[in-house]
This record gives sequence, C-alpha cells and structure tokens, in this order.
Amino acid sequence: MTQSFLSIKDVSKTFGTVQAVDGLSLDIRKNEFFALLGASGSGKTTLLRMLAGFEDLSAGDITLEGTSIAGLAPNQRPLNLMFQSYALFPHMTVAQNIAYGLEMDRLPKAEIAARVNEILEVIQLGHLAKRKPEQLSGGQRQRVALARALVKRPKVLLLDEPLGALDKKLRSEMQLELKRLQHEFGITFIIVTHDQEEALVMADRIAIMKDGKLLQVGTPHDIYEAPQSKFAADFIGVMNFLPVEKKGTNFVGADGSVIRSESVTEIAKNGAAIAAIRPERLHVTGTGENQLSGEIAAVAYHGLDLLLHIKTPLSDTPVISRMTADEADGHAPEVGQSITVQWSAKDTHIFPN
Repeated sequence: MTQSFLSIKDVSKTFGTVQAVDGLSLDIRKNEFFALLGASGSGKTTLLRMLAGFEDLSAGDITLEGTSIAGLAPNQRPLNLMFQSYALFPHMTVAQNIAYGLEMDRLPKAEIAARVNEILEVIQLGHLAKRKPEQLSGGQRQRVALARALVKRPKVLLLDEPLGALDKKLRSEMQLELKRLQHEFGITFIIVTHDQEEALVMADRIAIMKDGKLLQVGTPHDIYEAPQSKFAADFIGVMNFLPVEKKGTNFVGADGSVIRSESVTEIAKNGAAIAAIRPERLHVTGTGENQLSGEIAAVAYHGLDLLLHIKTPLSDTPVISRMTADEADGHAPEVGQSITVQWSAKDTHIFPN
C-alpha cells in the first residue's frame, strides 16, 4: 500500500459550541494541486489554518510523509501559507521581500542571493527587483508574495483565496500562472477558494466542503459531470432543478411527463426527488430520451453563447438552456417564442428532494 503524502485523519475543530471542522479525513498526493471549495462557513479556511499550525486540532491528527506534524509550531512545519492580503513589507523592495524568510533562517548571503535571483526569473520580475510593492500592479504583487513563499522550498504551499483581490481578467491570467509555477516547482499546492471556476481550472482534484464535512472529492470532471448530492450539483456551475416524483420505476414531472435518467442517488421514502440537468445538455436540435416545451422568458447574450430562460409547467423557476452562437444564428430565439429542448437520460441526475 502506497503511503499518503499528506494525510488528514479524523480532524475536528470546535470554537465554543461551533463545530467548524467535523471528523474530516482526507489524503492529498505529492505534487498535487488540490482545491478546498465551499461557501463561507464551510470550514475550509479553518482546515487550512490547522495544516499551517495557526489553529490547534480539537481531535485527530495530520501527518506529512508518515510523520505527525500536529504538534509542531508553524515555523517548524515544512509548509508555507500565502495569505490573501499578500502581506508584503511596504518599505522593502521586491528582492528584499522575497529574501526575508531566508534571512530569518540565517542562510548564507550567497545562497540567499542565488535563490532570489532564480525565483525572480521564474516569476519573470527580475527587472522589477528594486521596486517597492506600491510601484507594482496587483498581479505583480501576487507573484512576489508567491515567490516569497516558494523561495523557501516548502513541501506544501497553502494558498488562502490568493486571487481574491484581482479583477476578472487578471484573475484568469493568474490561474494559469499558478498552475504553471506549481508544475515547474513540483510542490504540492493546497488552495482554499469559494470560486468554483477557479477550482475547476487549476486543481487536479477538488474537495467540496459543507458545515465542516467533506461532501465529495474528485477530479474537476468528476465533480462537474457526476455530482453526488444536490448541494454539490448546485454549488458547481449552473444546474437546472426539476421537481419529480417516483412512480413505480419512473420519475414523473408536475405535468405528468416521464423524466428518464441513468444516474439516480438514494431517493427519499416518500418518492419526492429532484431531476438535475446542466444547461449545456439541453439542445433545440437533435433527439434525446427527454424533452420539454415552454416559452422563452428571457435571452441573455454572453458573446460565445446565449442563455435561454424558458418558462415550463415543470417548475416555477425558468429552465436555462445554453445555445451556442452558431445555433442561435440558425434559430434566432426571441422572448415569447415557443421552444422545445431535448436531452439525454445519461445527462439527468436524480437526487432526493
């Protein structure tokens, strides 16, 4: 049996009467880009702080390469935490900020200079080494903070919402930059985020947390295409939910139509359930085991595609269908227009209501 690189074993954390993390167990692989994803209050940041040593464990253990680190102080752990605020020293230059941790470790000056120069080349900021943080853009400050964490060559880098302060365009660029640096350094990255797109783009695997517990762990593809609960389905991406009822071997909608599915989780005893379908799986052309008809209530233009909001008898909430620009050119959808969409049984997930 292969030994886990970083193992979180039955870890709990309580603050008074609040259970922030509840008996959580998780194994993280070496050189993996791992994302902890959840809403505010899910326990993801508390878990990250326990890994870093800034919060004590109420119960459980954390081991790195088979050795417990739960009792070690933060500066004794071979992990580095990069804060959301970046926490750069305003009076220091870029090079001095990066060198600070190495100086605290009392490394020889020649080694410090070599390491700083090396990482400045990696983050492509060598030409800005003598600037102060206030003279840098948001993306440049983010890279300096990342370099300061990486220059110490930790076995694990912990990132707490590292892109939260950036605008959307820069955020997208830095997602790919983080992925590149993680691959280049071969260090395990653990990122905490509430941004689902960020987790899908960067992570090798994702853990969805809710109320201090793990709901699902898997690759971005698994999490998106095969959610194991209604919460996970709703939290990642856009999802349509249609109330259905189990009658015999069928699931029936409010208008009596049968909704066919190849993916059914355990259903509540009263037979009440929810059918879930991604907007991109609904098509105005082609065929499928399922179909619904309705009236277009709104059309949202997104450049590459359109989102059609369709009023149907199956739900009080409009059903959303994604249409590509090419499809829209051929159909010219308009508000008030009647429309029928089809989808496959394999794209329908059934969850307890």
